[in-house]
Amino acid sequence: YGLQKLQMIYYEEGRESTKQVVDIDIAKSSFSEFISAFPDQLDIKDGVPYEFYFEVFDNDAIHNYKSVKSTVFGYRKRTQKEEETKQLQEQNQTIKDINKTFEKLLEQDKKLEEFSKTQKEKEALNFNDKKKFENFIKRQKQQEQLMKNFNKKLQKNLEEFQKDTESKDDFKEELKERLKENEEQLKQDEKLLEELEQLKEKINKEEFSQKLEELAKQNKNKKRSMQQLLELTKRFYVSKKMEKIQKELEDLSKEQERLSEKDQDENTKESQEELNKKFEETQKVIDELKSENRKLRKPMDIDRDKPTEESIKQDQKEAKSALEKRDEKQTEQKPQEAQQQQNSAKQKQKSAAKKMKQLSKMMQQSMMSGGAGGDQMQEDVDMLRQILDNLVLFSFDQEALMDQFNAIDINHNQYGKFIIKQSTLKEHFEHVDDSLFALSLRNPKFSERINKQITEVYFNIDKALEQLTENRIYQGVSSQQYTVTAANTLADMLSSILDNMEMQMNMQPGQGGSGEMQLPDIIMSQEELNKQMEEGLKKSQEGQKSENGDKGEKEGDKQKSDGKAGNKEGSQETNGEKQNNEGEDGNKEGYGEGGSEELNGELYKIFQQQQQLRQALQDKIGKKGNQGSAGDLIQKMEDIELDLINKGFTNQTLQKMMDLKHQLLKLENATFTQGEDEKRESKTNRKEYNSSSKDQIKTAKEYFNTVEILNRQALPLQDRLKKKVQDYFKTTND
Repeated sequence: YGLQKLQMIYYEEGRESTKQVVDIDIAKSSFSEFISAFPDQLDIKDGVPYEFYFEVFDNDAIHNYKSVKSTVFGYRKRTQKEEETKQLQEQNQTIKDINKTFEKLLEQDKKLEEFSKTQKEKEALNFNDKKKFENFIKRQKQQEQLMKNFNKKLQKNLEEFQKDTESKDDFKEELKERLKENEEQLKQDEKLLEELEQLKEKINKEEFSQKLEELAKQNKNKKRSMQQLLELTKRFYVSKKMEKIQKELEDLSKEQERLSEKDQDENTKESQEELNKKFEETQKVIDELKSENRKLRKPMDIDRDKPTEESIKQDQKEAKSALEKRDEKQTEQKPQEAQQQQNSAKQKQKSAAKKMKQLSKMMQQSMMSGGAGGDQMQEDVDMLRQILDNLVLFSFDQEALMDQFNAIDINHNQYGKFIIKQSTLKEHFEHVDDSLFALSLRNPKFSERINKQITEVYFNIDKALEQLTENRIYQGVSSQQYTVTAANTLADMLSSILDNMEMQMNMQPGQGGSGEMQLPDIIMSQEELNKQMEEGLKKSQEGQKSENGDKGEKEGDKQKSDGKAGNKEGSQETNGEKQNNEGEDGNKEGYGEGGSEELNGELYKIFQQQQQLRQALQDKIGKKGNQGSAGDLIQKMEDIELDLINKGFTNQTLQKMMDLKHQLLKLENATFTQGEDEKRESKTNRKEYNSSSKDQIKTAKEYFNTVEILNRQALPLQDRLKKKVQDYFKTTND
């Protein structure tokens, strides 16, 4: 008669007894439409296959509410590792698609160059020329659409990739920013194509030529941007794949370790065989990673220890063989020999686990050294600084040449020489550009605005050369002026990037000598120095005690031989006091009388490190100005250095060093709280809560593009009334 309720029943595959029921709201009528999505917001386990179906009940209470079931559907939610693998595969596929499109983009550049040349040579475009241009615009639009699609794919992939991780990936965020800039640039290109399409029918040849020049500039800029994005995405793909392999090796070592600790019932040859296959699959993935890395313009440093890998495979093979022999011995009723094979298998399993852990650590160290920080960052900073110096020299030379052209006329005897110099300056800028392009392929900080200025420099240099060779000196000087402006704007942008990179380096602790030490680093170094001083003081005191004991024994023997036993005790006490005084005097004079070379060397190292810490603190104060008690700390450090030189290892010097660390901690706390107002103030909650569960019903409605259906239902009339209604409509129709 009508619908009463609708349910969705789901359970783990093969465990129908654990089924759970979810009620779905429907209209209590003879017809109802619903949309559902699985798992929607249900809490299900990752990597576990589920089955689910729908069951609808009618309102026939007499027959105990009849029901009917739908087809049984299956679903399995990917684990985090599987999801990351899928996303990495999608990234790789998108990179391949962009490579193909990039080749077509180069063909379009050649056609645009040919068409631009034809347009300049002819007074007006004929029918065939217009058709060629229409085909060119059509293909260009197709390329633009493909680029937009690839751009969106990469953006979506980056958004989804490791979105639940708490740690911030600077490279990923900067790459996302580059993709957004590229998307804006593609919109501008699309707008320019529409303007060109409208201008082709108009008579204004000059405006049409100008738009063609703009399109040529944008295509060059686009080609450069796509090369950079392609290489940066490849680099990101390789680094994340490397990170994934490192985690897999670490997890695999833990699995191997756990298996070695299990009893005979669980530590089977089948379990070991499964781990053997996993390691072989990991080796294949490492081979793929090495292949992808070789395709980079500047491959990353990926260390691989082939002998250790082969050793792991051998250990796993021997562990499996020992487990097989153990089972055979148990069948033959030889428990002692079976136990020996069990112990042998455990040793091999633990050995394999340890070596896997070593491989994982080696790969982790390789990732840290080849990432955006450390040596790579320092290398980029040095390279950018050199590029900036060369760019400024180019700008000065270009400005000087512009002034020379401005001061002469066409008949000047040095005119041809100056044109050659302009061509040489173009070559100089090409060297700057090559270095900058190489740097931009591994660092996403170089934005679309920088590419635009580089294109402007090239465009105006080419235009200046063309105009000057045609003896149009005033137009040529104007193009040179635009070149200088673009070069200066580019230099300003690069200078800002250099400042940001140096600031980022300074914020990273543990750089050694590659950057300025921060206050937390100074405090940690001072703490280590205090520990070294404490150990040195203990060694010094132990050395003095042993020396005093030897002297006492010698003096006692001398007294016995002289027959002065009665004065023995007093003599020893006097000698002991004398020795203490000598020790104190020795400390005041230097490293201590009779001090060993080893202790003297340790003391000098401590002195040098203390001096370096003082210099680091002075540099920091010099940049930020005097910070209250920081000047007093410098004085205390100098006093400690003097004590180390003059007194050596003493409790007094150690106490001064401990007080210094305490003062440094107070300075750090004052730095954090500097500028804070003591008044109470209200604070708005700015914490964002990102729910991992997402309502999929809305997405499902968009997918099915549903339209609400208006249901027409028959009125519940008696038979005689139904007949009257039918008769009425018949009469009306007639």
